[in-house]
Amino acid sequence: MNTVMLAFLLAALLAAPLPPVVEPQPDRDGRSVWHTRHFRIESDTPLSPARIARLSQVADSTLAALREHPLPLHAPPREERPAIVVFGRPADYEAAGGERGSAGFYVARRASVLLLADFVAPDAATAKRFPPGYDEDIVVHELVHLGMHGVNPRLPQWFVEGIAEYFACAHEGGGRFRFDRMDMALRDHLRRRFDPRNPELPLVPPGDLVSLSSRGWMDAIGRLPPEERYRAYATALLLVHYHLHGGKERFDQIRTALETPARRPAKLLDPADGPDLEAKLTRYWKPKGLDLRFGTRLDPPKFPQKGP
Repeated sequence: MNTVMLAFLLAALLAAPLPPVVEPQPDRDGRSVWHTRHFRIESDTPLSPARIARLSQVADSTLAALREHPLPLHAPPREERPAIVVFGRPADYEAAGGERGSAGFYVARRASVLLLADFVAPDAATAKRFPPGYDEDIVVHELVHLGMHGVNPRLPQWFVEGIAEYFACAHEGGGRFRFDRMDMALRDHLRRRFDPRNPELPLVPPGDLVSLSSRGWMDAIGRLPPEERYRAYATALLLVHYHLHGGKERFDQIRTALETPARRPAKLLDPADGPDLEAKLTRYWKPKGLDLRFGTRLDPPKFPQKGP
């Protein structure tokens, strides 16, 4: 067994979530406040003890999964308790910086995660208001961004978004993670987000993503129709899986990029690699139940890209 496979099997031991820790605090700016092991939860709307306990469990367990993963992904904000801020009204969520139509959003400049209250323990009614597959994994995606706050900011955005989706795939609910069945988890995750009855996945070509910085990603993805934006995240997820499960050389390439000083752009792929990557990904996933169709093109960002 090679060292990479051993590392992933060890990471699979994180299956059990951490017990919730919920410590009530004095109100802050009109919001109720609780402390978990590592986070400060604020809410402007009433939340039941069970919902707060569930969010605490997911948040602390996600950070633990990042810390125990064989890649150096654990880099939360240096402040003692980064904020997870819950909003009862979409208008207030958007006014605080949340993206319209989303359920969770990581605000890097404030080192915090914003959530709609519906996603603090989602229920059947939530599924009717948002696209298919919107569930607690959305919370995990944003918490991964928060937990990786201090990693190299010159990483390409496809990796930043793809690794957050990767952890969302590994999440089985309530802070329970498994990394020993990622092919199946990824397949099921993508089928839920698109059409469970249709194995065809409409995706953005890898060559359109690999050079985008954070600003370039937001600009290019933001000009897609809302119903098409996840196609870019799905491609990013497939590219992360390609590197993490494609042998020691690719895995070590990611490790080096994470450990490289921030002043140096981390170039993991070249746009010219796009057609070859499409062919490799298509061949790999076809027998596993996914029919990849790379057809949703991105318009170039409106400003020059200075590297990832």
